Amino acid sequence: MRIQIKRLRTSSLKHDTFFYGTAIIAERFISILIIPLLTKTLPQEIYGIWTQMIITAGLLSPIILVGFYTSMVRFLAGNQNDQETSTIFHGMLGIVVFNSFFFVAITFVFTPSVSRIMFGDNRFSHFVYLFGFFLTAQVLFNMASAFLLARKEIRVLSMYYFLKNGGRIGILAIGILLLHLNLFHAIIFIVIAQLLLSSFVYIKNILKKVGFNIAIRNIPWKEIMFFSLPLIPYSVFIWVNNFVDRYCILHILNINQVSVYAVSYSLAALIGLFNSILGFTLYPHMAHLWNEGNKGGAAEILSKAMAYYLFFTIPAIAIVTILSTPIITIVSTAEYISSWQVVFWLGVGIGIFGFYELNVLSILLANKTLLNLKISAAALIVNIILNIIMIPKIGILGAAIATCMSNSVLAFWTILMGRKYLPYLFPWRALAKIGFSTVVIALFLLTVRRYFEIDNIYMLASAIISAAIIYGLVDLLSRRSFLLQLVRNL
Repeated sequence: MRIQIKRLRTSSLKHDTFFYGTAIIAERFISILIIPLLTKTLPQEIYGIWTQMIITAGLLSPIILVGFYTSMVRFLAGNQNDQETSTIFHGMLGIVVFNSFFFVAITFVFTPSVSRIMFGDNRFSHFVYLFGFFLTAQVLFNMASAFLLARKEIRVLSMYYFLKNGGRIGILAIGILLLHLNLFHAIIFIVIAQLLLSSFVYIKNILKKVGFNIAIRNIPWKEIMFFSLPLIPYSVFIWVNNFVDRYCILHILNINQVSVYAVSYSLAALIGLFNSILGFTLYPHMAHLWNEGNKGGAAEILSKAMAYYLFFTIPAIAIVTILSTPIITIVSTAEYISSWQVVFWLGVGIGIFGFYELNVLSILLANKTLLNLKISAAALIVNIILNIIMIPKIGILGAAIATCMSNSVLAFWTILMGRKYLPYLFPWRALAKIGFSTVVIALFLLTVRRYFEIDNIYMLASAIISAAIIYGLVDLLSRRSFLLQLVRNL
Protein backbone atom coordinates (compact mmCIF):
# COMPACT_ATOMS: atom_id res chain seq x y z
CA MET A 1 0.00 0.00 0.00
CA ARG A 2 2.83 2.40 0.89
CA ILE A 3 4.56 1.61 -2.40
CA GLN A 4 1.37 2.34 -4.32
CA ILE A 5 0.91 5.68 -2.53
CA LYS A 6 4.53 6.60 -3.21
CA ARG A 7 4.08 5.81 -6.91
CA LEU A 8 0.92 7.89 -7.08
CA ARG A 9 2.67 10.87 -5.49
CA THR A 10 5.70 10.50 -7.72
CA SER A 11 3.45 10.35 -10.77
CA SER A 12 1.57 13.42 -9.55
CA LEU A 13 4.82 15.34 -9.10
CA LYS A 14 5.98 14.37 -12.60
CA HIS A 15 2.74 15.48 -14.21
CA ASP A 16 2.65 18.69 -12.17
CA THR A 17 6.23 19.46 -13.20
CA PHE A 18 5.43 18.77 -16.85
CA PHE A 19 2.33 20.97 -16.98
CA TYR A 20 3.77 23.82 -14.95
CA GLY A 21 7.06 23.52 -16.82
CA THR A 22 5.24 23.91 -20.12
CA ALA A 23 3.52 27.05 -18.81
CA ILE A 24 6.79 28.50 -17.51
CA ILE A 25 8.63 27.82 -20.78
CA ALA A 26 5.80 29.53 -22.65
CA GLU A 27 5.95 32.46 -20.20
CA ARG A 28 9.71 32.89 -20.65
CA PHE A 29 9.29 32.71 -24.42
CA ILE A 30 6.61 35.39 -24.13
CA SER A 31 8.94 37.56 -22.03
CA ILE A 32 11.51 37.35 -24.81
CA LEU A 33 8.86 38.39 -27.35
CA ILE A 34 8.10 41.47 -25.25
CA ILE A 35 11.68 42.67 -25.69
CA PRO A 36 11.54 43.29 -29.48
CA LEU A 37 7.95 44.48 -29.18
CA LEU A 38 8.94 47.27 -26.79
CA THR A 39 12.56 47.97 -27.72
CA LYS A 40 11.91 48.26 -31.47
CA THR A 41 8.72 50.32 -31.24
CA LEU A 42 9.14 52.55 -28.19
CA PRO A 43 11.85 54.93 -26.91
CA GLN A 44 14.56 53.35 -24.76
CA GLU A 45 13.44 55.13 -21.59
CA ILE A 46 9.88 53.81 -22.00
CA TYR A 47 11.18 50.24 -21.98
CA GLY A 48 13.05 51.20 -18.80
CA ILE A 49 9.75 52.33 -17.25
CA TRP A 50 8.13 48.99 -18.10
CA THR A 51 10.94 47.01 -16.46
CA GLN A 52 10.88 49.26 -13.39
CA MET A 53 7.15 48.68 -12.96
CA ILE A 54 7.65 44.92 -13.20
CA ILE A 55 10.47 44.71 -10.65
CA THR A 56 8.86 47.20 -8.24
CA ALA A 57 5.68 45.11 -8.29
CA GLY A 58 7.91 42.19 -7.34
CA LEU A 59 9.23 44.18 -4.36
CA LEU A 60 5.88 45.32 -3.03
CA SER A 61 3.86 42.15 -3.66
CA PRO A 62 5.22 40.27 -0.60
CA ILE A 63 4.43 43.30 1.57
CA ILE A 64 0.85 43.56 0.30
CA LEU A 65 0.47 39.77 0.57
CA VAL A 66 1.88 39.75 4.15
CA GLY A 67 3.70 36.51 3.34
CA PHE A 68 0.39 34.71 2.78
CA TYR A 69 1.43 33.32 -0.62
CA THR A 70 3.91 30.96 1.07
CA SER A 71 2.01 30.39 4.33
CA MET A 72 -1.17 29.41 2.46
CA VAL A 73 0.69 26.49 0.89
CA ARG A 74 2.30 25.64 4.22
CA PHE A 75 -0.97 25.51 6.20
CA LEU A 76 -3.55 24.44 3.61
CA ALA A 77 -1.59 21.67 1.86
CA GLY A 78 -3.48 18.42 2.45
CA ASN A 79 -6.32 20.11 4.37
CA GLN A 80 -9.58 18.30 3.47
CA ASN A 81 -11.86 20.51 5.59
CA ASP A 82 -13.45 22.89 3.05
CA GLN A 83 -15.00 25.13 5.70
CA GLU A 84 -11.69 25.61 7.50
CA THR A 85 -9.88 26.13 4.19
CA SER A 86 -12.41 28.76 3.10
CA THR A 87 -12.21 30.54 6.45
CA ILE A 88 -8.41 30.79 6.35
CA PHE A 89 -8.32 31.81 2.70
CA HIS A 90 -10.95 34.55 2.99
CA GLY A 91 -9.37 35.86 6.18
CA MET A 92 -6.08 36.25 4.33
CA LEU A 93 -7.82 37.69 1.26
CA GLY A 94 -9.54 40.39 3.32
CA ILE A 95 -6.20 41.60 4.66
CA VAL A 96 -4.65 41.61 1.18
CA VAL A 97 -7.54 43.59 -0.34
CA PHE A 98 -7.28 46.21 2.44
CA ASN A 99 -3.51 46.49 1.91
CA SER A 100 -4.02 46.93 -1.84
CA PHE A 101 -6.51 49.80 -1.42
CA PHE A 102 -4.16 51.43 1.08
CA PHE A 103 -1.25 51.30 -1.38
CA VAL A 104 -3.37 52.73 -4.21
CA ALA A 105 -4.15 55.68 -1.93
CA ILE A 106 -0.42 56.15 -1.28
CA THR A 107 0.35 56.35 -5.01
CA PHE A 108 -2.19 59.15 -5.41
CA VAL A 109 -0.99 61.13 -2.39
CA PHE A 110 2.77 60.82 -2.90
CA THR A 111 2.90 60.65 -6.70
CA PRO A 112 5.95 62.90 -7.34
CA SER A 113 8.08 61.17 -4.70
CA VAL A 114 7.17 57.69 -5.93
CA SER A 115 7.95 58.73 -9.51
CA ARG A 116 11.43 59.97 -8.56
CA ILE A 117 12.16 56.73 -6.69
CA MET A 118 10.83 54.38 -9.37
CA PHE A 119 11.81 56.22 -12.55
CA GLY A 120 14.33 58.84 -11.44
CA ASP A 121 12.20 61.65 -12.91
CA ASN A 122 8.87 63.44 -12.30
CA ARG A 123 8.07 63.33 -16.02
CA PHE A 124 6.68 59.84 -15.63
CA SER A 125 4.32 60.58 -12.72
CA HIS A 126 1.26 59.46 -14.67
CA PHE A 127 2.61 55.91 -14.63
CA VAL A 128 2.56 56.03 -10.83
CA TYR A 129 -1.24 56.44 -10.76
CA LEU A 130 -1.51 53.32 -12.89
CA PHE A 131 1.05 51.34 -10.92
CA GLY A 132 -1.15 50.97 -7.83
CA PHE A 133 -3.84 49.19 -9.84
CA PHE A 134 -1.20 47.17 -11.72
CA LEU A 135 0.12 45.91 -8.36
CA THR A 136 -3.39 45.17 -7.05
CA ALA A 137 -4.17 43.02 -10.08
CA GLN A 138 -0.92 41.14 -9.54
CA VAL A 139 -1.43 40.34 -5.84
CA LEU A 140 -5.04 39.20 -6.33
CA PHE A 141 -3.89 36.74 -8.99
CA ASN A 142 -1.13 35.60 -6.62
CA MET A 143 -3.69 34.87 -3.89
CA ALA A 144 -5.76 32.75 -6.27
CA SER A 145 -2.57 31.02 -7.46
CA ALA A 146 -1.52 30.22 -3.88
CA PHE A 147 -4.88 28.58 -3.20
CA LEU A 148 -4.58 26.36 -6.29
CA LEU A 149 -0.97 25.55 -5.41
CA ALA A 150 -1.94 24.54 -1.87
CA ARG A 151 -4.62 22.24 -3.32
CA LYS A 152 -2.01 20.86 -5.77
CA GLU A 153 -4.15 21.85 -8.74
CA ILE A 154 -1.01 22.53 -10.75
CA ARG A 155 -2.49 21.75 -14.16
CA VAL A 156 -5.32 24.24 -13.71
CA LEU A 157 -2.92 26.82 -12.30
CA SER A 158 -0.57 26.30 -15.25
CA MET A 159 -3.39 27.08 -17.66
CA TYR A 160 -4.30 30.29 -15.83
CA TYR A 161 -0.64 31.27 -15.58
CA PHE A 162 -0.28 30.88 -19.33
CA LEU A 163 -3.47 32.89 -19.95
CA LYS A 164 -2.21 35.72 -17.74
CA ASN A 165 1.17 36.02 -19.43
CA GLY A 166 -0.10 35.22 -22.92
CA GLY A 167 -2.78 37.87 -22.48
CA ARG A 168 -0.12 40.38 -21.50
CA ILE A 169 1.88 39.94 -24.69
CA GLY A 170 -1.33 39.82 -26.74
CA ILE A 171 -2.58 43.11 -25.33
CA LEU A 172 0.80 44.78 -25.81
CA ALA A 173 1.06 43.53 -29.39
CA ILE A 174 -2.47 44.47 -30.41
CA GLY A 175 -2.45 47.73 -28.51
CA ILE A 176 0.94 49.03 -29.66
CA LEU A 177 1.28 47.52 -33.14
CA LEU A 178 -2.32 47.52 -34.41
CA LEU A 179 -4.17 50.15 -32.37
CA HIS A 180 -1.08 52.39 -31.98
CA LEU A 181 -1.67 52.88 -28.27
CA ASN A 182 1.11 54.17 -26.05
CA LEU A 183 2.45 52.01 -23.20
CA PHE A 184 0.28 53.77 -20.59
CA HIS A 185 -3.00 52.87 -22.27
CA ALA A 186 -1.79 49.34 -23.07
CA ILE A 187 -1.07 48.76 -19.37
CA ILE A 188 -4.61 49.89 -18.49
CA PHE A 189 -6.00 47.06 -20.62
CA ILE A 190 -3.53 44.61 -19.04
CA VAL A 191 -4.77 45.57 -15.56
CA ILE A 192 -8.43 45.14 -16.57
CA ALA A 193 -7.75 41.75 -18.18
CA GLN A 194 -5.86 40.46 -15.15
CA LEU A 195 -8.56 41.60 -12.72
CA LEU A 196 -11.17 39.80 -14.82
CA LEU A 197 -9.04 36.64 -14.90
CA SER A 198 -8.52 36.71 -11.11
CA SER A 199 -12.27 37.15 -10.58
CA PHE A 200 -12.98 34.19 -12.85
CA VAL A 201 -10.49 31.97 -10.99
CA TYR A 202 -11.97 33.01 -7.64
CA ILE A 203 -15.55 32.23 -8.65
CA LYS A 204 -14.87 28.99 -10.55
CA ASN A 205 -12.03 27.39 -8.57
CA ILE A 206 -12.40 28.78 -5.08
CA LEU A 207 -15.93 29.97 -4.30
CA LYS A 208 -17.65 27.01 -5.99
CA LYS A 209 -15.38 24.47 -4.28
CA VAL A 210 -15.02 25.68 -0.69
CA GLY A 211 -17.71 28.36 -0.49
CA PHE A 212 -17.53 31.62 1.41
CA ASN A 213 -16.80 31.21 5.10
CA ILE A 214 -15.15 33.66 7.43
CA ALA A 215 -14.95 33.41 11.19
CA ILE A 216 -12.08 35.47 12.53
CA ARG A 217 -11.95 33.58 15.82
CA ASN A 218 -11.61 30.22 14.10
CA ILE A 219 -8.50 31.22 12.15
CA PRO A 220 -5.21 30.18 13.80
CA TRP A 221 -3.82 33.69 13.36
CA LYS A 222 -1.03 33.28 15.92
CA GLU A 223 0.52 30.32 14.14
CA ILE A 224 -0.03 31.79 10.68
CA MET A 225 1.37 35.20 11.56
CA PHE A 226 4.36 33.70 13.36
CA PHE A 227 5.17 31.93 10.11
CA SER A 228 4.12 34.74 7.73
CA LEU A 229 5.42 37.97 9.27
CA PRO A 230 9.13 37.07 9.04
CA LEU A 231 8.48 36.28 5.37
CA ILE A 232 7.70 39.96 4.66
CA PRO A 233 11.16 41.42 5.37
CA TYR A 234 12.68 38.17 4.12
CA SER A 235 10.86 38.44 0.76
CA VAL A 236 11.73 42.12 0.52
CA PHE A 237 15.39 41.35 1.20
CA ILE A 238 15.37 38.62 -1.46
CA TRP A 239 13.75 40.95 -3.98
CA VAL A 240 16.11 43.83 -3.18
CA ASN A 241 19.04 41.43 -3.42
CA ASN A 242 17.90 40.45 -6.92
CA PHE A 243 16.96 43.91 -8.21
CA VAL A 244 18.72 46.56 -6.14
CA ASP A 245 21.19 46.70 -9.03
CA ARG A 246 18.47 48.26 -11.23
CA TYR A 247 17.91 51.08 -8.76
CA CYS A 248 21.65 51.61 -8.27
CA ILE A 249 22.11 51.82 -12.04
CA LEU A 250 19.13 54.18 -12.29
CA HIS A 251 20.39 56.64 -9.69
CA ILE A 252 24.16 56.29 -10.33
CA LEU A 253 23.90 56.14 -14.15
CA ASN A 254 20.51 56.68 -15.89
CA ILE A 255 17.32 54.93 -17.01
CA ASN A 256 18.77 54.19 -20.46
CA GLN A 257 21.46 52.05 -18.84
CA VAL A 258 18.69 50.33 -16.87
CA SER A 259 17.14 49.40 -20.22
CA VAL A 260 20.41 47.92 -21.52
CA TYR A 261 20.91 45.99 -18.29
CA ALA A 262 17.28 44.80 -18.31
CA VAL A 263 17.67 43.19 -21.74
CA SER A 264 20.78 41.29 -20.61
CA TYR A 265 18.99 40.29 -17.42
CA SER A 266 15.96 39.05 -19.36
CA LEU A 267 18.26 36.87 -21.44
CA ALA A 268 20.09 35.49 -18.40
CA ALA A 269 16.77 34.98 -16.62
CA LEU A 270 15.99 32.16 -19.06
CA ILE A 271 18.37 30.12 -16.91
CA GLY A 272 16.07 30.64 -13.93
CA LEU A 273 13.27 28.82 -15.69
CA PHE A 274 14.51 25.45 -14.40
CA ASN A 275 14.46 26.32 -10.70
CA SER A 276 11.14 28.14 -11.18
CA ILE A 277 9.58 24.92 -12.45
CA LEU A 278 11.15 22.59 -9.89
CA GLY A 279 10.74 24.83 -6.85
CA PHE A 280 7.12 25.69 -7.61
CA THR A 281 5.93 22.11 -8.07
CA LEU A 282 8.24 20.62 -5.43
CA TYR A 283 7.11 22.70 -2.44
CA PRO A 284 3.51 21.44 -2.02
CA HIS A 285 4.64 17.83 -2.44
CA MET A 286 7.48 18.23 0.07
CA ALA A 287 5.12 20.03 2.47
CA HIS A 288 2.66 17.14 2.22
CA LEU A 289 5.39 14.58 2.99
CA TRP A 290 6.79 16.71 5.79
CA ASN A 291 3.36 17.15 7.40
CA GLU A 292 2.99 13.35 7.39
CA GLY A 293 6.38 12.92 9.07
CA ASN A 294 8.04 11.42 5.98
CA LYS A 295 11.22 13.51 5.98
CA GLY A 296 13.13 10.78 4.15
CA GLY A 297 10.77 11.02 1.20
CA ALA A 298 11.08 14.81 1.12
CA ALA A 299 14.89 14.55 1.16
CA GLU A 300 14.86 11.99 -1.66
CA ILE A 301 12.86 14.11 -4.09
CA LEU A 302 14.96 17.19 -3.20
CA SER A 303 18.16 15.30 -4.05
CA LYS A 304 16.75 14.18 -7.41
CA ALA A 305 15.53 17.69 -8.14
CA MET A 306 19.03 19.07 -7.54
CA ALA A 307 20.55 16.62 -10.03
CA TYR A 308 18.04 17.49 -12.77
CA TYR A 309 18.46 21.19 -12.01
CA LEU A 310 22.23 20.95 -12.58
CA PHE A 311 21.72 18.92 -15.75
CA PHE A 312 19.67 21.66 -17.43
CA THR A 313 21.12 24.81 -15.84
CA ILE A 314 24.86 24.49 -16.34
CA PRO A 315 24.75 24.04 -20.15
CA ALA A 316 22.12 26.79 -20.36
CA ILE A 317 24.59 29.24 -18.78
CA ALA A 318 27.20 28.33 -21.44
CA ILE A 319 24.73 28.64 -24.34
CA VAL A 320 23.25 31.96 -23.22
CA THR A 321 26.69 33.47 -22.54
CA ILE A 322 28.37 32.46 -25.80
CA LEU A 323 25.38 33.43 -27.95
CA SER A 324 24.41 36.55 -25.97
CA THR A 325 25.47 39.12 -28.57
CA PRO A 326 23.65 37.46 -31.52
CA ILE A 327 20.53 36.93 -29.40
CA ILE A 328 20.38 40.54 -28.19
CA THR A 329 21.04 41.83 -31.70
CA ILE A 330 18.19 39.75 -33.12
CA VAL A 331 15.57 40.44 -30.43
CA SER A 332 16.31 44.15 -29.90
CA THR A 333 18.54 46.85 -31.40
CA ALA A 334 22.25 47.64 -31.28
CA GLU A 335 21.81 50.22 -28.51
CA TYR A 336 20.83 47.44 -26.08
CA ILE A 337 23.97 45.33 -26.59
CA SER A 338 26.20 44.81 -23.55
CA SER A 339 29.36 42.74 -23.15
CA TRP A 340 29.16 38.95 -22.85
CA GLN A 341 30.69 39.28 -19.38
CA VAL A 342 27.51 40.97 -18.14
CA VAL A 343 25.37 38.05 -19.33
CA PHE A 344 27.87 35.52 -17.94
CA TRP A 345 27.92 36.96 -14.42
CA LEU A 346 24.15 37.39 -14.42
CA GLY A 347 23.68 33.83 -15.70
CA VAL A 348 25.95 32.34 -13.04
CA GLY A 349 24.29 34.48 -10.38
CA ILE A 350 20.80 33.39 -11.41
CA GLY A 351 21.98 29.77 -11.58
CA ILE A 352 23.34 30.01 -8.03
CA PHE A 353 20.09 31.61 -6.91
CA GLY A 354 18.36 28.46 -8.12
CA PHE A 355 20.41 26.47 -5.60
CA TYR A 356 19.06 28.78 -2.94
CA GLU A 357 15.42 28.47 -4.05
CA LEU A 358 15.53 24.68 -3.94
CA ASN A 359 17.41 24.40 -0.64
CA VAL A 360 15.39 27.04 1.16
CA LEU A 361 12.40 24.69 1.03
CA SER A 362 13.86 22.61 3.88
CA ILE A 363 14.21 25.72 6.05
CA LEU A 364 10.63 26.78 5.28
CA LEU A 365 9.33 23.32 6.16
CA ALA A 366 11.16 23.49 9.48
CA ASN A 367 9.42 26.86 10.16
CA LYS A 368 12.82 28.58 10.48
CA THR A 369 11.72 31.75 8.70
CA LEU A 370 13.76 33.94 11.05
CA LEU A 371 16.89 32.11 9.89
CA ASN A 372 15.92 32.92 6.29
CA LEU A 373 15.64 36.54 7.31
CA LYS A 374 19.20 36.62 8.71
CA ILE A 375 20.69 34.94 5.64
CA SER A 376 18.88 37.20 3.17
CA ALA A 377 19.86 40.32 5.17
CA ALA A 378 23.54 39.35 5.01
CA ALA A 379 23.36 38.74 1.24
CA LEU A 380 21.59 42.08 0.73
CA ILE A 381 24.27 44.00 2.62
CA VAL A 382 26.96 42.40 0.46
CA ASN A 383 25.02 43.27 -2.71
CA ILE A 384 24.45 46.93 -1.84
CA ILE A 385 28.08 47.50 -0.86
CA LEU A 386 29.40 45.87 -4.04
CA ASN A 387 26.95 47.81 -6.26
CA ILE A 388 27.93 51.15 -4.73
CA ILE A 389 31.63 50.37 -5.15
CA MET A 390 31.60 48.72 -8.58
CA ILE A 391 28.95 50.50 -10.69
CA PRO A 392 30.77 53.89 -10.73
CA LYS A 393 33.96 52.09 -11.80
CA ILE A 394 32.85 49.50 -14.38
CA GLY A 395 29.19 50.33 -15.03
CA ILE A 396 26.55 47.64 -15.41
CA LEU A 397 29.20 44.89 -15.34
CA GLY A 398 29.76 45.80 -11.70
CA ALA A 399 26.06 45.29 -11.01
CA ALA A 400 26.17 41.84 -12.63
CA ILE A 401 29.21 40.79 -10.56
CA ALA A 402 27.57 42.10 -7.38
CA THR A 403 24.47 40.00 -8.12
CA CYS A 404 26.57 36.86 -8.52
CA MET A 405 28.57 37.44 -5.33
CA SER A 406 25.55 38.20 -3.15
CA ASN A 407 23.64 35.19 -4.49
CA SER A 408 26.64 33.04 -3.62
CA VAL A 409 26.42 34.18 0.00
CA LEU A 410 22.68 33.54 -0.03
CA ALA A 411 22.85 30.08 -1.60
CA PHE A 412 25.79 28.48 0.14
CA TRP A 413 24.77 29.64 3.60
CA THR A 414 21.24 28.33 2.96
CA ILE A 415 22.58 24.97 1.75
CA LEU A 416 24.75 24.67 4.86
CA MET A 417 21.89 25.43 7.25
CA GLY A 418 19.14 23.66 5.31
CA ARG A 419 20.89 20.31 5.38
CA LYS A 420 20.72 20.36 9.17
CA TYR A 421 16.93 20.10 8.97
CA LEU A 422 16.65 17.96 5.84
CA PRO A 423 19.89 16.09 5.01
CA TYR A 424 20.15 14.85 1.43
CA LEU A 425 22.84 13.47 -0.87
CA PHE A 426 24.32 16.15 -3.11
CA PRO A 427 24.94 14.78 -6.67
CA TRP A 428 28.70 15.42 -6.90
CA ARG A 429 29.34 12.73 -9.54
CA ALA A 430 26.54 14.09 -11.67
CA LEU A 431 28.03 17.58 -11.37
CA ALA A 432 31.39 16.38 -12.73
CA LYS A 433 29.73 14.61 -15.67
CA ILE A 434 27.56 17.63 -16.45
CA GLY A 435 30.62 19.88 -16.32
CA PHE A 436 32.44 17.76 -18.91
CA SER A 437 29.43 17.72 -21.26
CA THR A 438 29.09 21.48 -20.95
CA VAL A 439 32.74 22.02 -21.91
CA VAL A 440 32.12 20.00 -25.08
CA ILE A 441 29.19 22.14 -26.24
CA ALA A 442 30.98 25.35 -25.21
CA LEU A 443 33.89 24.46 -27.52
CA PHE A 444 31.40 23.67 -30.29
CA LEU A 445 29.59 27.03 -29.94
CA LEU A 446 32.86 28.99 -29.79
CA THR A 447 33.90 27.29 -33.04
CA VAL A 448 30.57 28.18 -34.63
CA ARG A 449 30.92 31.82 -33.54
CA ARG A 450 34.42 31.94 -35.01
CA TYR A 451 33.56 30.62 -38.48
CA PHE A 452 29.90 31.57 -38.98
CA GLU A 453 27.95 34.82 -38.78
CA ILE A 454 24.87 34.32 -36.62
CA ASP A 455 22.77 37.22 -37.81
CA ASN A 456 19.25 35.77 -38.13
CA ILE A 457 16.82 33.65 -36.14
CA TYR A 458 17.41 30.57 -38.31
CA MET A 459 21.17 30.52 -37.74
CA LEU A 460 20.62 31.14 -34.04
CA ALA A 461 18.08 28.33 -33.72
CA SER A 462 20.38 25.97 -35.65
CA ALA A 463 23.28 26.71 -33.31
CA ILE A 464 21.20 26.19 -30.17
CA ILE A 465 19.55 22.99 -31.42
CA SER A 466 22.90 21.57 -32.55
CA ALA A 467 24.43 22.32 -29.15
CA ALA A 468 21.48 20.65 -27.41
CA ILE A 469 21.82 17.54 -29.60
CA ILE A 470 25.55 17.28 -28.90
CA TYR A 471 24.93 17.70 -25.17
CA GLY A 472 22.31 14.97 -25.29
CA LEU A 473 24.57 12.59 -27.23
CA VAL A 474 27.44 13.06 -24.77
CA ASP A 475 25.01 12.30 -21.94
CA LEU A 476 23.61 9.20 -23.67
CA LEU A 477 27.13 7.81 -24.20
CA SER A 478 27.92 8.10 -20.51
CA ARG A 479 26.94 5.77 -17.69
CA ARG A 480 23.67 6.56 -15.88
CA SER A 481 22.37 8.88 -18.56
CA PHE A 482 20.12 11.65 -17.24
CA LEU A 483 18.04 11.60 -20.41
CA LEU A 484 17.40 7.86 -20.17
CA GLN A 485 16.40 8.23 -16.52
CA LEU A 486 14.11 11.11 -17.46
CA VAL A 487 12.42 9.09 -20.23
CA ARG A 488 11.98 6.05 -17.96
CA ASN A 489 10.39 8.20 -15.26
CA LEU A 490 7.87 9.86 -17.57
